[in-house]
Order: sequence, then C-alpha cells, then structure tokens
Amino acid sequence: MLTAWRRKGRGRRGWMALALLAVLLIAAGCGGAGQPAAGTGGGDGAGSDAGDAAGGGGEASLLDEIKARGYMVFATDGAYPPMEFPNPENPSELIGFDIDLGKAIAEKLGVEYRVEVAEWEGLLGGLEARRFDAVMSSMNITEERQKSADFVQYLEMGQMIVVPKGNPDGIQSLDDLKGKVIAVQIGTTNEQVARGIEGATVKTFQNFPDALQEVAAGRADATILDEPVARYYANIEGDKYEYVGVPFETAPVGIAVPKGEDELVQAIQQALDELKQDGTYDRIYAKWFGGQ
Repeated sequence: MLTAWRRKGRGRRGWMALALLAVLLIAAGCGGAGQPAAGTGGGDGAGSDAGDAAGGGGEASLLDEIKARGYMVFATDGAYPPMEFPNPENPSELIGFDIDLGKAIAEKLGVEYRVEVAEWEGLLGGLEARRFDAVMSSMNITEERQKSADFVQYLEMGQMIVVPKGNPDGIQSLDDLKGKVIAVQIGTTNEQVARGIEGATVKTFQNFPDALQEVAAGRADATILDEPVARYYANIEGDKYEYVGVPFETAPVGIAVPKGEDELVQAIQQALDELKQDGTYDRIYAKWFGGQ
C-alpha cells in the first residue's frame, strides 16, 4: 500500500539517541558535505555566509548567494529512518532518502551539499532566521506551515498506526483508537490526527523514538507514524512493533525554503524534474524503499 506516496512526492531510543548525540558533538568541528553541521554559534550555518555573498547590499537572491558561496545548507532533525538518520556504522554521518535526494539536488544546482541538525520544532523558525537555506526533513506541507515558508513537493505519504507486537487491543483503524492512549511526536501531523480522535489521551514527545518506546513499554496503546517509518520499524524491530490497517491522511511532503525566494523554488523544482527524468530519483527511491 505504498503506492500513495511512492512516486509522488516525513531509532530506536538506544542507538538513535547516542547516535544523535555523537552527530551533534562531532559535527561541531566538521560541517562537510554529507555530515551534520552544528547549528549554533560561529556563523557556520547559511546565515553569515549568505550575507557575505550578498556583499552586504541585500540585493542578491538566496539562490545567487548559494551559488556564490558554493554550498547549500539543508536542515533536518536527523532522526526519522529511513528518511534521515545517523549511520549506525558512522554516527557522524547522516544517511537516508532525504539525505541522498538532497545531495542529488545540490549537485544539479552545481554546489556542495551540507546538512545541519536541528530540533524538529525549531526547523521552520531557523529557516525564517536564515540559519540554513532549506528544510528537508520529511515535512508535510500544511496551510499553517505555508504561512512561514514556501515548499517544493517531492513525495506524498500516508500515516499508519503502530501497536505493540501481537496487537493486544485488536486495533485496526482510527475508530479503534477512541478512548486509547496515543503517543506521538509533538508538532507533527501525526499529533493533529491523534488529537482528533474522540476520547483519546494524547502523550507528546520531542522525538518520535520516545513515542515508540512508550508503546513498547506498555504506557501507550499505539502511536501514529508516517507510512515508510512505520514499515521500517515493523521490519527492524518486529519483536516489539507491528503496523495495522491501511495508510490514511495522505499528504504532500516538501522541501521548505524561505518565503519569497522564488528563484530557489524554481531551481529546486527543475532539479527534481531532471532527477526524475534521468532515473536518479527512482534509483534513490529503490535504495531506501525497495519494491514496496
């Protein structure tokens, strides 16, 4: 049932938490292509370099600034496999569908790819503050988010219910979640869905692995995740979780860029079109999602 998001268009608490910590610590001294760059201090993000590229006149577009400095900074929360997550064999490196696609887009633009890790709830705020050039973190395009950013769609994804292995409560649909305890990541469309369920107790967490852990520990009856992530965890931790029912609430997923940067929007869209035409998009898709 992945066809709804497949071509059209968001860790485990143990190793994921340690890996993310390693990412943030190691990246403070790195910031190279394919590695997380620290998001605070020192002018290492897009903001200070963007100002230098503009020559202080503020006339250059963001696309001009990116090309002048020679690299583009993408922001992500870095904890949403298989979309973006630390490489278990090298935690200072982020891997995933969004990472590979972001690198391919940067290559089409003729610049180096850089990635910066930030808290999920601070991604759009950081974009508005010009700390990075774009957000590529499996972010659903919503009317509320479009108030603060422009988007280029690159996927569509549905949501799925994840329950403890064995599905002790026999949950199969959103109706079955009425009166249940649901754990979700705060500030997500998953949370919006959960809060619309009659009588449900919604527990929110800064990171979705914590929500999953709540389910595994029996402190929540279910969680709601985007479809590829639900399938990923049911596969790698099948002794703890399973997904149930069919995908619902299919929504577009996009790359967020600062408001008014039309040239950058058009350049990213053109890059995506070319990646689909030359087969690169399909190869990246197959790498992370196989034939599903």
